[in-house]
Amino acid sequence: MWGAHDVHVYHSGRKRFRHPVVGDLDLEYERMELPGDTRLAIAVYSAPPGTAAEDGLKLLASWSATTEVAQAAEADAGN
Repeated sequence: MWGAHDVHVYHSGRKRFRHPVVGDLDLEYERMELPGDTRLAIAVYSAPPGTAAEDGLKLLASWSATTEVAQAAEADAGN
């Protein structure tokens, strides 16, 4: 398929990720090409409101914030 260039580029849709802590996350995505170079793109992922994926992302965000606070406190204690 690659040799024949018979591939499809999707610019939006839904992908499922399996995270070891929160499990499956069904996220919507949109791919946006950067001006000036079509080889570069940014993909933005989001969870639909009111879904288990939204709850999972919120849990990961709070877990990450808690970890960062703990690491900062350890660094301050070492000084």
